[in-house]
Amino acid sequence: INAEYMGIIKMSFQKYQLVGFIVICLLGLAFAQELCLIDSSGEKVPLRSIDYNISVYETLADIEITQTYFNDRDVPIETQYLLPVNPDAAFTRMEILLPNETIRMRVRGKDEAKKIYDEGKANGKTVGMGSLQESALDIMTIKVGNIPPNTTVKVVIGYVENIEVQESLFYNLIISSTLTPRYVSRLSPNTSAPITTGNVDFTWNIIATMYSSKGLEAVQSSTHDVNVDFSLGKKSARVSFKNVEKPNRNFALQFSTADIHQPTVILSEHTLFNSSETAYTAMISFMPELVSSPYSSVIISDDEVLTLRKRRLSTSRGEFIIVFDRSGSMNGRRIAKAKESVVAFLNALPSDSYFNIIIFDDKYEPYSKEGSIKTSPESIRKATDYIYTVMDRGGTEIYDPIKYVLDTKQVNSDYPRYIFLMTDGDVSNTDQILSFVSGNLGSTKISALGIGSGASTYLVKSIAKVGKGFSYFVTDKEDVSQKVVSLMLKTISASCEKITVSYDKDLVAQAIPNPEVEQVVTVNEVYNTFIVFKPSFAQKNNTEVKVSYLHPQTKKQVTFNIIVEKSTSLRTDSIMKLGIHKILKSIQEWKRSYGKISKEFYVEVEGDTLSKDLSVRYQVLSDETAFVGVSERTIQNANNTQFINVDNYESIDYSTPYSTSAPSAPSFSVAASTMLGIGYLALLLLLSLYFMAVSYTHL
Repeated sequence: INAEYMGIIKMSFQKYQLVGFIVICLLGLAFAQELCLIDSSGEKVPLRSIDYNISVYETLADIEITQTYFNDRDVPIETQYLLPVNPDAAFTRMEILLPNETIRMRVRGKDEAKKIYDEGKANGKTVGMGSLQESALDIMTIKVGNIPPNTTVKVVIGYVENIEVQESLFYNLIISSTLTPRYVSRLSPNTSAPITTGNVDFTWNIIATMYSSKGLEAVQSSTHDVNVDFSLGKKSARVSFKNVEKPNRNFALQFSTADIHQPTVILSEHTLFNSSETAYTAMISFMPELVSSPYSSVIISDDEVLTLRKRRLSTSRGEFIIVFDRSGSMNGRRIAKAKESVVAFLNALPSDSYFNIIIFDDKYEPYSKEGSIKTSPESIRKATDYIYTVMDRGGTEIYDPIKYVLDTKQVNSDYPRYIFLMTDGDVSNTDQILSFVSGNLGSTKISALGIGSGASTYLVKSIAKVGKGFSYFVTDKEDVSQKVVSLMLKTISASCEKITVSYDKDLVAQAIPNPEVEQVVTVNEVYNTFIVFKPSFAQKNNTEVKVSYLHPQTKKQVTFNIIVEKSTSLRTDSIMKLGIHKILKSIQEWKRSYGKISKEFYVEVEGDTLSKDLSVRYQVLSDETAFVGVSERTIQNANNTQFINVDNYESIDYSTPYSTSAPSAPSFSVAASTMLGIGYLALLLLLSLYFMAVSYTHL
């Protein structure tokens, strides 16, 4: 009996010990993937850090991104990474820094760039390519091929953008860090690279150097803990992270200046294209004071902002339609933020107004199927109760609910209709949506609120622009009520029209936008005009530019006489290239809407290749071009190159419970976490081997 009993035990151990061993090994690998630099493909992530060096000069941000890759393998690797970008930024330069070589990349047509990249990689050269995705201009695909074994490589990207303003009181610069996987619409197949998120572990660092001739009155970040060091009598400041940070939420930097409604001038000195001749370009910016404020030009408290906005809203009326995204990508903090946004919207509605809510995923459902309903305490309460029952589910079909609203008759011609889209913007058919809105908008205005870090800036900003409205983004730490009420106020506010720019035509070659086309500026919007001077300006010390507009409330003409001093010029071509980018954006928007080029800008080239030709000529990236560069050196074993797709960080509003508090900084370093993961794996393997040895010996 004893022998038979022991035989059964021995068979049991033999049957299940291998299963136990495998389970323990898998647990060890799970720990390693969570704590080490391992992506969703199982490969060790070569991207180690992303650093942002930001120079803020008045209302302009000149930004340099440095990505550091390290290939610790014995064979070459090829990497691909999707970088979230601002679609309104002008990308002007890209380089690859090798230990003994710098590859300066050039803007080429996309087909030509791809051919250069593929041929260079096949010939064993280190190659690089950067391009905007055609279906999502807020994503740049960065590829580096043939990174040599055991080598550190840096990818440097430079771009410039105008800084947006809020509350007509302070500026707000946003650096995007995460991406939301895009929903592939049934109406439009997706041809872009897929967005993936995984257990990556690289850091990011941001340093911003700021300067204002008017003086900086306040500097802060609403998303991160930062150090702020002032100098030059508070005309300059340096901003940096207090803690080690990872790119799992966007970075927002707010600052205010004295005399914020007075124009600013930035003059740049640069060489002409394919010439050594010196040229000058000026950017003149001003923000009309369209609303009165009891506050000075400072970053005021949240309660003060909310009180000011609601006071302005209370005297308005209209038909307000909320188009609310409850798709599956809106889980975690996002659905909570979205619900909070809708409730804030309902509570801010003017008393004399109508409203409705359209809930959508891959289908849509109106809250009131009979049409918009009158605002009252009871109707607001019922709608609020309804919103709290909504759960996230399904895909993201934005086209259908937008079409439904625009096809529905306006409730009353005396009540202007406003549509407010609230979404994380993860769709593949953005251009199809924009084309429909452009052709069917009528007198309706569409504004958009992007929910969460990683929301599609291209969709949110573009649908608001085509819809003659405005766009905001709200992240996990920001106050939703503030953003919602501000967006509502901005959408319904009066516009500043009849803006004119006059100058000495003997000295000016081109103005962007065209001063002969009437421009419109609304509340919280900065008007930027670019003046490209003729070479004869180099013989002058200064010139005068006049900017005037008709104030919508006082009906009086407001005029600024601005002196452009040559002695204040900066040595940079960034301003000129930002002006070219404005032309490229106009071409893109008008071709999408009308199939032709806008008369809004003067252009020197005509035809279907206009956008590509301007992009290549002035080396400013567009949707039809790409950066590309090839090393002069050939590496060994290029035919054994391994491909690694570098995942993006998952947005923090997915990964943790909803909270308005900032997440704490990591308590251990990348190196420490890697060693800890290896330690866990080794310990579990040793325990497994010990278990097997003891079992056999005992039996």
